[in-house]
Amino acid sequence: MTNDRRAATRPFALSGWSLQRKLVLAFWLVSVIPTMIAAELAATTLSQIFDSNVRIWLQESSKIVEDEISEILRDNARAAQLFLRYTRPPTDRQSARHNKLTADVADSMGIDVVALVRNSDNKVVYSTAADNIVSQISTAPKAVLQTLQVGGVATGTVVSSFETEQDGVDYKLIIGTYLDDSFLTSVADVHSLDLRLYLAKGDNFSEIFATQRFEDHPLQVPKGIEQTLRETKEPFEQFTNRYSGIYRPVLNENGELQGVIFTGLLRHTSLVGLVNQSNLFILIFLLSSAASLAVGWLVSERLTKPLRGLAKGVQAVIAGDYRQRLSVTGGDELAELSSTFNHMSERLAELQHLEFQLRRRDRLHALGEVAMGLAHEIRNPLGIIKTATQLLHRRADLPETDKRHLEYVVREVSRINDLITEFLDFAKPSAPIRASHSARALVDELAGFCEPELTSHNIDVRIDDQAPGATLYADTKQLKQAGLNLIVNAIDAMPDGGRLTLTIASDASHTIISVADTGQGIEADMLERIFTPFVTTKASGTGLGLAKVFSVMESHNGRVECVSEKGAGATFSLYIPADGEDFDENDDDA
Repeated sequence: MTNDRRAATRPFALSGWSLQRKLVLAFWLVSVIPTMIAAELAATTLSQIFDSNVRIWLQESSKIVEDEISEILRDNARAAQLFLRYTRPPTDRQSARHNKLTADVADSMGIDVVALVRNSDNKVVYSTAADNIVSQISTAPKAVLQTLQVGGVATGTVVSSFETEQDGVDYKLIIGTYLDDSFLTSVADVHSLDLRLYLAKGDNFSEIFATQRFEDHPLQVPKGIEQTLRETKEPFEQFTNRYSGIYRPVLNENGELQGVIFTGLLRHTSLVGLVNQSNLFILIFLLSSAASLAVGWLVSERLTKPLRGLAKGVQAVIAGDYRQRLSVTGGDELAELSSTFNHMSERLAELQHLEFQLRRRDRLHALGEVAMGLAHEIRNPLGIIKTATQLLHRRADLPETDKRHLEYVVREVSRINDLITEFLDFAKPSAPIRASHSARALVDELAGFCEPELTSHNIDVRIDDQAPGATLYADTKQLKQAGLNLIVNAIDAMPDGGRLTLTIASDASHTIISVADTGQGIEADMLERIFTPFVTTKASGTGLGLAKVFSVMESHNGRVECVSEKGAGATFSLYIPADGEDFDENDDDA
């Protein structure tokens, strides 16, 4: 009692857990260490693979800017060939017309600045942009990326310059394309990508283009990174808690640093912030633990299901129900245990039936001994009473009323004597005189003998011979008496008429004669007691009819069974030895 109370106050005590829960816990504990090791290895590997893919993606994204600048330079070169081939330095009369034509061609090609500068005095002969913009352009060799102030805004510009000679005069053709908001519009759609372009502005490299505007956005390349790019001329990786990024140098043909391209991902706004070694470890560990628990539950279910069935079966056996059977699947120890339990239940059922028969036989034997004593003590006084009553009845001077009363006494004494004789026949039945007989002949004789009584009660008789030629090794006189008792009971069960079916069947060693009616049936609680002496469902009756049937079948080494449902009739089956060999063998064993 104390232990039960203590277990109740500790809901997480293992002693109160079911076997299945303990098996699942044990399975998980056994697998948790290998799961953690595997999760750590997998998380490290996946994290490295993911970081490597992010690095490659960032490098390719930064290369897009280089490719775009190279494409602009190629377009500038094609435009320069067009201008140099089909245009000449304009005269004063042609100036306005020439400038408009040049501006239209440049606009159609997406070029923002076209200027022709005379080398001798650096005079702008003509230009599509304002003079203050052209004056900012450096004509130094390889000055490809420059920062110009356009409308008060620092604007990155890709500049190409070409030397030309017209009518003996040396000129320099300058073509420039702005890196404005239309630059890299496809990359700008990637919201998690932070792509920036830094160009020289004073002593620093300042941002002149960006696809995103995140918080804490650096507007200049840090001095330390700038110095590293100048020295190594290789991309510089920077992975912080906020950024995963790469600084890529843009060099001219002389290897001088002209610009810096930065591509990065903000960790808190992208998948990069989630895919790290710690998160991967937790995710893989949780998934592995869930899989381990699921497998443990399935395995434990397979192991404990037969045990639960066995516990239920044992409880049923304890309650006296020996019909409980377990399903047997596989060939392991659990299947063997289930098979053993089924065999035990069958043997217990047989022993219970044998015990019932022995108790019944002992009761009948004791009843027979009592019956013999009672018959001797009762019959002698009854004989004297009957004789004295008959003598009184013969007196001539006796009134008619007294004679009638004396006749009642003689008749009742005779009825009591017949009842005692019937009771003695049941308690001490005579040994059957056995011989082989035809089962169909016995059934036909019973049906013919009872036909008038059945007809008068509006009962239809049907014989169902499922074993033609079946034989009986029995005393036909006693079997007829048993069969008549069953038919009389069937007639009483169908007061309003019905159908009586006499069936002949057989099994390995018995011929089975069944008597089935369509009456009211027998209550379930009466089925186990109907063969007990003096138990009856009739308003009048001794309750010895079915007990006599049971006694006859027992003396023939057979048995009688009853199947019935309330309102669905009853079927009584007599199992009779089919031949003398089976009977003699069983009789010897008994």
